[in-house]
Amino acid sequence: MRYVRPIDFDTAEITGANGYKGKILYSGESCVLIATQVPPGARGPRNHIHPQDQLYYVIDGEVTLKLGNEVRTASTGSAVLIPAGVPHHNWNDGDTPEMHLEVLAPGNVGLQPGIQFTESTESGGLPFAVVSPTNRTIQLDGGMKMAPLVSRRSGSNSALIYQADLPAGGVGPDLHIHEFDQFYLILEGTLGVQVGFTEYTVSPRHLVVLPAGVPHKQWNAGDGVERHITIITPEPEHPSSDLAPWDIAVEAIAAKHHRGDATAPTSQSADR
Repeated sequence: MRYVRPIDFDTAEITGANGYKGKILYSGESCVLIATQVPPGARGPRNHIHPQDQLYYVIDGEVTLKLGNEVRTASTGSAVLIPAGVPHHNWNDGDTPEMHLEVLAPGNVGLQPGIQFTESTESGGLPFAVVSPTNRTIQLDGGMKMAPLVSRRSGSNSALIYQADLPAGGVGPDLHIHEFDQFYLILEGTLGVQVGFTEYTVSPRHLVVLPAGVPHKQWNAGDGVERHITIITPEPEHPSSDLAPWDIAVEAIAAKHHRGDATAPTSQSADR
């Protein structure tokens, strides 16, 4: 398992006209994660639907989408919820490159996500949405701030996305595991992550993959604020509580850690 994966469009598995590229970062039972690059004037696949929910997180630029029969735009830092069965397609109407992360959940076997082309523009009344960043944040121990973007409350039953900020010296929870898959996409700063007994220093444009049951913890490894988005698939049906916490604490049984560096595509990954 490679726990740290760079966004490398030179090895993109999905290509289209005018420089459109998609890099599959993860494909598993809980979700498929694809980093997508859309140069000015480029378009994604023509109008289509998926058998699973799809979410976008806009990393750079502005994406234009037709959702059902409505045209919407989503700017940097925004999230888009596209429920299963809603016809849609996207393009870049601006003059700067646009990049977004696509989350299809639940996942599927194989590289290509399920896609069915259609001429229909009927959404069937399903609640698609574009969610912009807000000032609603949750302050956690260790200095971390969380800003929810897409969750069960907004109609996403298969994935949760929130933005997390760690100040200099900030830390996340002690070593723990989850019963769900979790992913970090680093946006700004430098994140330190321990996965099992290996430590990584992770720079922007890298995805951290944390499968269910794998011990991990995180901290700010730089001098400024570190920012990343967290994807959880699926979001648990009940909020975290003392009786049923999402973070299940574990103890390390070895004092010595291996060190990995994820600041470049050639860095070490944990394949053990």
